[in-house]
Amino acid sequence: MAKVPPFHSSNPSDPDVYHDRDECSRGKLIPPHNRVSGTGGYPRCKVCGYLG
Repeated sequence: MAKVPPFHSSNPSDPDVYHDRDECSRGKLIPPHNRVSGTGGYPRCKVCGYLG
């Protein structure tokens, strides 16, 4: 598991959180065309927090 640069989804139906772990199951569901670099001012994903 590695830390990656933070990203969030541009899809309004996705949760308003950012991801920063490459093994995050929820972050992996975001298709590349919906990934936006940065935190977007959102809180960190709980799964990412659990992973470290």
